[in-house]
Amino acid sequence: MKPIVIDASAAAPWFIPEERSAVSEQIYVDVVTSSGQFRAPSLWVWETSNILLTAFRRRRMSQDEFDAGLALLDACPIEFDPAPNLHYRSQTLRLAQAHGLSFYDASYLELALRLNGQLASLDRALVNAAKNCGIPCLDF
Repeated sequence: MKPIVIDASAAAPWFIPEERSAVSEQIYVDVVTSSGQFRAPSLWVWETSNILLTAFRRRRMSQDEFDAGLALLDACPIEFDPAPNLHYRSQTLRLAQAHGLSFYDASYLELALRLNGQLASLDRALVNAAKNCGIPCLDF
């Protein structure tokens, strides 16, 4: 099976109560029960943590939900790609320019391309760019 590159937007419903869905719950189960199938740039750690913190500050969750979200993210056996070298940064910048993405979002696209993988994202612009590059995307 192809590796699945998962971005932070696909993880946010796991810990933000009003964003949960049956599909997001199933993806979490798939992440937790798979071994090395889900990958992400190391940026994912900062992005998901910032989403969690922002949701808490905006009172979209309680302290208990915040703590549970932190534990939930820690339990995910996602394999993280190391910081990109100059070649991968250049590829990422080219993808960002070509598809009108941020460098952050393009880092998920670059990794999916490099791994010949799939993409799990709720970000419409990123999903559209991935599809334009021939990358299969998980449906939400």
